[in-house]
Amino acid sequence: MPDEILDYWMMVSKDLAVRFNIELFDTSSAMWSWDNFSKDIQSLRGRLGIGKTHVEVLGMKLDFETGEAYDILLDKPVHNSRLIPYLFYYSKAKDKGIGGEWIKFNSLRGSWACRYSFDEEDVSKLISVFNEKRDGMFAAIEKLGGTRVDFGNAAFEVSFLPNVKVLLIFEEADEEFPADARLLYDSNSIFYLPHEYLGTISWFLAERVMKTT
Repeated sequence: MPDEILDYWMMVSKDLAVRFNIELFDTSSAMWSWDNFSKDIQSLRGRLGIGKTHVEVLGMKLDFETGEAYDILLDKPVHNSRLIPYLFYYSKAKDKGIGGEWIKFNSLRGSWACRYSFDEEDVSKLISVFNEKRDGMFAAIEKLGGTRVDFGNAAFEVSFLPNVKVLLIFEEADEEFPADARLLYDSNSIFYLPHEYLGTISWFLAERVMKTT
């Protein structure tokens, strides 16, 4: 069954491959540089919930003029290459607003045809932190822009990008089940990033939480 948003992201990726005469881009590609994608990323100024001077992703700030990236929470410069792929695809997004429904990754539109999925082990790394350093971890999530919401024993809505929202839910252990951590996506997230980049939010978020706890 064809899906228009899956087809759209495939078209964007094909156009990208033709543009740079390369078979495949991934998050580790050296082609993801400010020189190659500055115009695409600068087109986000004042669009899709982003301001005029910079964009922030989980406490990392990228300047629209220079392309320089800075980790606000750790107070040090960082390489911008890890942000550029997300910002490129976000600049090509179909603006459909927020869906307002939290769903699993494999329930996103087009996921039936996608070989990518987020790694539950990434999110599960936070369970030990939840058990041992709960208050510190909650403070770290809030520093990353998370907002406390009423789900499970504790939950936070996090804006990876303004229209790419995820829900991080924690459940305490009980007599039957161990402690648990889950990540859900806003149903419209797929309009703003393709599956392969939505799927990496789990490790990106878990890494950032652990670094700042």
